[in-house]
Amino acid sequence: MTSQPLQHEVDLWEAWIEYDQFNSRHFGTLYIIGEIMTDQRSAQPIIKKITRRSGERLLVLQLPHQPQHGRSRVKEVLYSEPIEQLDQYDAVCIYAGHELIVRFTEIEVMI
Repeated sequence: MTSQPLQHEVDLWEAWIEYDQFNSRHFGTLYIIGEIMTDQRSAQPIIKKITRRSGERLLVLQLPHQPQHGRSRVKEVLYSEPIEQLDQYDAVCIYAGHELIVRFTEIEVMI
């Protein structure tokens, strides 16, 4: 059996905002869903929001470094967050370790 480098496919990740007409405190909810390869023994949290300096409108999500060798499995990841206003973020970046795996600059709004 030979091992090949992991290939990240952007189309495996989706991001959208669902408008919430019944909640006056926020515009809706941002959802991000995708798949990652993970170590079967890993006890790390799967996804972590990185706090950025104030003034930046960038959401950065950190996933664990994805294993290159050995036994691993595909795991579905779901992140959600209430959005106060539609232009809350200019972009969403998702990293696995230090590798940028996807960047969303346009997010569909579901009404």
